[in-house]
Amino acid sequence: MADLKISQLTELTARTEQDVVAIVNGGTTKKITVEDFIREPVLDAGNVSGALTVDLSTGRWFIFNLVGNVQVTLSNEKEGETFLFWVYSTGNNTIDSMVLSSGGNVYSVGGTLPNPANNAWNLYQGYVVNGGLVLTEIDNFAAV
Repeated sequence: MADLKISQLTELTARTEQDVVAIVNGGTTKKITVEDFIREPVLDAGNVSGALTVDLSTGRWFIFNLVGNVQVTLSNEKEGETFLFWVYSTGNNTIDSMVLSSGGNVYSVGGTLPNPANNAWNLYQGYVVNGGLVLTEIDNFAAV
């Protein structure tokens, strides 16, 4: 079958989990469902403390359970990407440092790293802009 122009493709009017897109990579064809494109996997790092390296190429949504203070190194960031980091701190734990392995700057409100609220969920949003990471925080989430 010859390659078609986009204008010649059949329109997808209603998506289902069975809808499949064929991806060819180096001669190997792989099937990817529409859900693979839509759903973001959430990567749960479990209990963490000490030196922590987060490979940003593995996903965009991360969960961490702080059981001690952490020093964070973020690697493999790409311009324009956004990330969500859900952090639960089991005590009076701090984020001592955060750096990009590429050498870019990490920016936060007031130029200091926000520390998570104790025994609560905290959301950190990261935006890769101009070679650096802009970090915002919403803290102290609790069940209602």
